[in-house]
Amino acid sequence: MPSTRIARSPCGLIRSLAAVVTSSDAVAESPSGLPVEGETWRAASPAGADEARGARALGTVATDSASVIAAGWNRFPPSMLYRFMRCVRLIPVLCLMAALVVSGRLGAEPYAHGVFWRVQAPNGARSHLLGTLHAPDARLAQLPGPVLEAMSDSEQIATELVGDEVSAYRFRRAMMMREPRLPDLLGSEDFTRVESLLAQSGVRFSARPRMKPWAALLVIAQPTGASGVSMDEALLARARDAGKPVRPLESIEEQIASFEGVPQESQVQLLRHAGRFPQLIRASFEPLIRAYLAGNLAEMFRINESILDNAPELRRHNADFLGAVLYSRNQRFVERLEPLLRKGGLFAAFGALHLFGEHGVLSLLERRGYRLQRVEP
Repeated sequence: MPSTRIARSPCGLIRSLAAVVTSSDAVAESPSGLPVEGETWRAASPAGADEARGARALGTVATDSASVIAAGWNRFPPSMLYRFMRCVRLIPVLCLMAALVVSGRLGAEPYAHGVFWRVQAPNGARSHLLGTLHAPDARLAQLPGPVLEAMSDSEQIATELVGDEVSAYRFRRAMMMREPRLPDLLGSEDFTRVESLLAQSGVRFSARPRMKPWAALLVIAQPTGASGVSMDEALLARARDAGKPVRPLESIEEQIASFEGVPQESQVQLLRHAGRFPQLIRASFEPLIRAYLAGNLAEMFRINESILDNAPELRRHNADFLGAVLYSRNQRFVERLEPLLRKGGLFAAFGALHLFGEHGVLSLLERRGYRLQRVEP
């Protein structure tokens, strides 16, 4: 059976960017030097072969959306698309706290603890849901016994996104603007800060001013220099080795639309704050991992809330981001999960914070008559 490559959300995936853009194995670029919105593109054949060939001609053979940010776009190993596209995990660390800022009711939120759940559909069919943390950390890559057992017993796997080189090409194009407008959007002083952070993440000089604000935000909200296998990659390897069919909960176009749905003003304001206070984001990484390992979703939100403690004026912008990138996707995930859950034998894995709170996947399923039982991993 051909291997299936899964692309997770951008959160925690930008770590591969430096390797992508500094590689000496350069390949051809588009006439403009990088793929951008508005370039003419031939319609793909039903199998997508023409588009795949075009993507390769532009150097997009990566399977990691992180690779889609930089100009030049070198060839990448097949594991990379999974390291970047997604999920929109999960949500960028900078914006995960928005639900708390909006609700102010951390203690009242349902499903505040637990990342692994047994689900029973109204017809009695049983499945499992696992919330993941998209980070390259050895502690996360060591999959617990109950998780491995549930995967082994499952008939199919579902994840946020199933990606290939065509998806990587589409995501890459979506992240870039035709004109170098980011300096104008941010202002000279803020762009200088953001550009420095993009450079530290390995983004090539020519690509930095062309990045959309949400794309730049995803990059600088991630730890630099991280390496190793992530939890998502470990899950993917297990599924592939076992020959399990893998299904996506959303398409690359839907994921792109989620980011594009954030008002530009909100993108810009959040990016400015990230550029001015990168140390706040960096300080949250280790506590976030510890909270995840303890299964404490509420603590994960509390940690992220601290990132914007000094900027209450950003609450409205965070709410915009949350609505577009978390809440709307929770609804989509539930719609896609339901027929699979009613069939039973499903093992679904996606960003842990999609599980949390009254707007999370677990609450939405409970309202539809599903029975949920937390499993200690």
